[in-house]
Amino acid sequence: MFTLTPILPLVIFAVAFLCAHFIAKKYKIVEHTNRFETIDGLRGFLGIGVFIHHTAVWYQYLHIGFWRPPQSNLYNQLGQTSVTLFFMITAFLFFNKLKQQQEGKLINWKALFVSRIFRLSPLYLVSIFVLVIIVLNLSNWTLNIPALSFIRQLAYWASFTITRNPLINQCELTHQINAGVVWSLPYEWLFYLSLPMLSLLLFRKRPPLQFIGLSLLFLAIYFKYKNPSYHHLLSFVGGAIAPFLLAWFEPKKINFNAWYFNALLLISLGSILFFEDSSYLVCKLLITIVFNLVVLGNNLFGLLKKPALKLLGEISYSTYLLHGIVLFTVLYYGFGFENAKLLSLNQYYLIILLLTPLVVLVSLLGYLGIEKPFMDLNKKWFRKEKN
Repeated sequence: MFTLTPILPLVIFAVAFLCAHFIAKKYKIVEHTNRFETIDGLRGFLGIGVFIHHTAVWYQYLHIGFWRPPQSNLYNQLGQTSVTLFFMITAFLFFNKLKQQQEGKLINWKALFVSRIFRLSPLYLVSIFVLVIIVLNLSNWTLNIPALSFIRQLAYWASFTITRNPLINQCELTHQINAGVVWSLPYEWLFYLSLPMLSLLLFRKRPPLQFIGLSLLFLAIYFKYKNPSYHHLLSFVGGAIAPFLLAWFEPKKINFNAWYFNALLLISLGSILFFEDSSYLVCKLLITIVFNLVVLGNNLFGLLKKPALKLLGEISYSTYLLHGIVLFTVLYYGFGFENAKLLSLNQYYLIILLLTPLVVLVSLLGYLGIEKPFMDLNKKWFRKEKN
């Protein structure tokens, strides 16, 4: 059995950081600062963490033929803890909006949902288009199923696999092409579409009836077709705590970068590695401690405020959706699975290191070419709506 070195993740993070440093220094694509800039930096770690996780999954897959979590707590938690923190970030940002209603800041529900569509859909649909093209190429450009069934499969995937995520055109490699990352997006939509009901039930603020109806309809469809893992739902709870802690601690002017808070954060991070995955309640609690310390202002010795890390955070959605396609393309088309299987572990490490700048570059292009134009379009739409 091969041994995955704990040094490789540090080197990959360093390479990605250096790439982002030179990009941020030259192009300055991250110009904004905000109240929660430590979260922007945290995202930078998370996107690369999922990439590292899948490099280990791919190495196993090439050698044992099964797609399963890495047999290493470190490599597995780089993926699982990263996604848990992504969920917590989502819950914090939007629960904070719900809580602000108590201060008289009413939510524009239409703008909220339109912004989510503009934010998540364009890059997702492009990534699925690329996936389908690869599937058709693997199928020798031949439909192996009736055309109507193929169109139905495309509809399932285009709708964020909220009801189903079938193999496309009976291609056994469908889920490996993008490393199966789409599994987390239905959870994101579940949270977004639950917000009207959460606003009504927890904050006694009634959204317009059409949004309550939309929320109830989505929840009924979701729980009919999905059997969600409740430990993932618990991740959102961990993030929803943060606005209340922030409201409690912020007026006290506590320095959350003091040595004892740094020690607590590092001990919590290290303790996560004693768990093989993030489903354990104690592990979830440790991740919650880390996240809430970051929200309260801990910047991890200044790292989370670095422009390079904030840039990686800015492009992290592209990194999340596209890194799997990069890995598949290189391993399948570049080497061929049989040749890739013959690579020694050190050769594989070297290839991953060389791929890291490519993943950063592809993610940057995805952000600049797809994400940002649609985010800008959403801002123009929102200004027009206000006028």
